[in-house]
Amino acid sequence: MAGMVHAVTLFLVLLLLAPLAGRIPLAVLAAILIVVAWNMSEIGRFRMLLKAPRSDIAVLLTTFALTVFADITVAVGVGMVLASLLFMRRMAEVTGISALTPESANEEDELEERRNAEAVSKLRVPPGVEVFQINGPFFFGVAHRLQDILGRLESPPKVFILRMRRVPAIDATGLQALEEFRDRCAWHGTALLLSGVQPMVLNAFRRAGFDARLGQDNICENINQALERARSLLAQPKAPS
Repeated sequence: MAGMVHAVTLFLVLLLLAPLAGRIPLAVLAAILIVVAWNMSEIGRFRMLLKAPRSDIAVLLTTFALTVFADITVAVGVGMVLASLLFMRRMAEVTGISALTPESANEEDELEERRNAEAVSKLRVPPGVEVFQINGPFFFGVAHRLQDILGRLESPPKVFILRMRRVPAIDATGLQALEEFRDRCAWHGTALLLSGVQPMVLNAFRRAGFDARLGQDNICENINQALERARSLLAQPKAPS
């Protein structure tokens, strides 16, 4: 509404008051334009952004320079691309894959897991079972980290539990990485179990058919159910691949 009123007002000024506006000295118009340009620049916010991380400053200065010396359309496009790359880099930094140990359980884990039979810090992992967890979105920027896990272990476990309760989203590359990891586990004779899969991620599994290939029994609601499933697999003569 403000833009529409502004446009109508300017139209009426040009239509009715153009002769009077023509008598305004150019120096006065120049001063008005300088003040308007200064207010539009938001110099206070610009200075505040210069205290941001260096990567954000680089995006800001690049966009600013392109706006002045090139074109605002080019500046917006380049700025969006740079900001997207920066966002993906930060998501890759915050997403991690690590072994689940009592030391890695924080207060949030404790509060939630108390609703189950035992807390994370009191989980009894049977011999021959490895438990790892993914923290953060599982996308192409971090999918390669999953492939190196089995290589870091001294010997392939009989059962590998991958805890995914903190994975809010997964992309096609993440699904492919899980497929390859499942095949690698099968080659080593290791049964792969997933626990705490979020609904959005589970829907992605179903659309891709990954849940059927992995086995519905191998997708567990929580870590306790996954450990029970692991014990039943260990009790069998040979864990299925």
